[in-house]
Amino acid sequence: MLNEPVDNFTDTFFFQVMRLRKAIFRRSGQLINESNISLKIEQLPFMMILQRHPGLSQRELSEITLRDKSSVLRSISVLEKKQLITIEQDAVDKRRNNITLNKEGEALATKIRSLMKDAEDDVLSVFSPEERKEAFNTLKGYANKLERQ
Repeated sequence: MLNEPVDNFTDTFFFQVMRLRKAIFRRSGQLINESNISLKIEQLPFMMILQRHPGLSQRELSEITLRDKSSVLRSISVLEKKQLITIEQDAVDKRRNNITLNKEGEALATKIRSLMKDAEDDVLSVFSPEERKEAFNTLKGYANKLERQ
């Protein structure tokens, strides 16, 4: 059975995207572990987003990261327990909580941003600058088209 073709699964677009994702996450994970950052890779985007856009709500983070609200809540809870963020009730809309990095969170977000840039540069170093730009624009274009469907 192992000698039979796998119906060309490995030749599919989806399989190749998953391979690329795995390579990026593997390298990112290595850099995070080497830097002794005690966060999981799925929590890192929140740190980077909140650094650039302080005061976002859980709903806004969910929309930006394309993750469900319960997943966002779990990550936010971890960041709060690690004392990296502050959560404050909105002065105007009492149903809304604004999430902001504190001083420690800001410092860690800066470190994470640098590590993620290093990981991206490392993984994409197999591309020439022109190929890298073309690959990015192609993937972004595909994602935009699929989101409009």
